[in-house]
Amino acid sequence: MPNIIDIVLPTFFAIFLGYLVGKFTRINMAPVVDITLYIGVPALVLVTLLNKEIILLDAAKMWASSLVIMFGCMLIAWLVFKLIKQKHSGLYVSISMMNTVNIPFPVIYLAYGAEGLVGATLFYIPNVILMYSLGVYIMAGKRWKDNVKEVLSQPVIYAAVIGLLLNFLNVRVPELVVSSLDFVAMMAIPLVLIVLGHNLSGVKLASLPTTLLSCFLRMGVGLAIGLGIVNALNITGVFRSVVILDSAMPAAATSVILATKYRNEAEMVSSVVFLTTLISLASIPFMLYMLG
Repeated sequence: MPNIIDIVLPTFFAIFLGYLVGKFTRINMAPVVDITLYIGVPALVLVTLLNKEIILLDAAKMWASSLVIMFGCMLIAWLVFKLIKQKHSGLYVSISMMNTVNIPFPVIYLAYGAEGLVGATLFYIPNVILMYSLGVYIMAGKRWKDNVKEVLSQPVIYAAVIGLLLNFLNVRVPELVVSSLDFVAMMAIPLVLIVLGHNLSGVKLASLPTTLLSCFLRMGVGLAIGLGIVNALNITGVFRSVVILDSAMPAAATSVILATKYRNEAEMVSSVVFLTTLISLASIPFMLYMLG
């Protein structure tokens, strides 16, 4: 595995650049977000799934671990807030749904290569489906039909499904197609980091005690569940490291977008995303070191 500094420094340098862009310029990032989400990330997911053989049992274990970690964090957060007599709704999304793209994709790719990125992509699939279904429902209480439309509007879902099908069916894709996708996919990792940094540039911390508690529920409790689930499901090798890393990732940046859109604890959710991302500056190198 590469040196930990070599893995972490480029990742957070790109986030910092995005932060500076947000602080000191008025660049409209909306087109960059669209290019990233509609072209870059789908290309990255598709080419990753085409390049590495996937065993169905391994995929099922990754999907199960993702779901257990998210629902486990949500349940424990509900119990804790009930115990301390606080009422929240938006915070449940930021606590239960971790960042599975912006930070883990580049970190895991640099640390574990294509095999690691396959694991990260498999872990990501349940996350994005729940984000735009249960997440939207929690934030806005929208009808299930509207939630389904949100999920189906995400190109990365189609890229993942196509990639998995071609992989499981052993369909050989022409090298010219794969190399073209790979060329387009190279833009995805730096762009998602720059977009994340830009999003964080406008955040102001709110209600520090509740924010700190939420950060612990997201990263600390998430890590504990992650360690438990890899043992329970006997997940080994690179995929084990991917699950543990993803379980303790910062809150999903998408939760800020949903909280702002539906006006549901937007300041608090933004604070949790911002602070967990700062914490990850120290936690990710430490976890990489411990995982070896």
